[in-house]
Amino acid sequence: MDEFIGLLAAGLQKGNVLLVIIVLVVLFVLNVHKLYPLFVERKKSRLKSLEAALQSEWVQGAERECLKKQAETEHFHAATGIRLEKAPREELLRIYERSDGRVSFVHLKRAMPFVHYEKGELEIRLGWFDRWMMWVGIGTGLVLVPLSMAVLFWGFYAWLAWDSEPLGSWKVWVFLNLGGWASVLSSRSAYSANRVRREIQRQASETNTPDDGADLSATP
Repeated sequence: MDEFIGLLAAGLQKGNVLLVIIVLVVLFVLNVHKLYPLFVERKKSRLKSLEAALQSEWVQGAERECLKKQAETEHFHAATGIRLEKAPREELLRIYERSDGRVSFVHLKRAMPFVHYEKGELEIRLGWFDRWMMWVGIGTGLVLVPLSMAVLFWGFYAWLAWDSEPLGSWKVWVFLNLGGWASVLSSRSAYSANRVRREIQRQASETNTPDDGADLSATP
């Protein structure tokens, strides 16, 4: 770790942007695994507290039933990353089972900001502006990320061939790369919500259509 800090300090003093970026990326990759156990331990601690409370003889009646529901919610959250009460959770599982793999829990989790549960049904409230911003973000990312890679290769080529850095090339690369990935990542939630919305509509249309393909609204 001291070696990396020394390289980082040397890069900052000399203004070597490429060296600084490489050191920061390496440090992040080497230490990112240390963050995951912290999140897992936090979830386990909450579950252990609920289970310990349920085992207590002092917890009875309505309080015990409330803790049971909380424990179910926490177990589901630990398994899927989705925190929902019993009724919307069961409806979500019904949608997942009927999707036949078309919608994964990853998309269901990302779609949560747009999920609303009313009158026993899950609804995806994704307006036209949200969908427009989704496609703008995806399109912007698909343009900026490849463009940033082109700038990166150009910078490397100039550095190796002429031993000089094109004016502002590393700053342009960082801006384009971060901007592109930020655009794509910001669109993931709306993209997943749109997939879930279309799956819910598909299931609703199957429910309203009889097996023989007849129109339910037709009069005999």
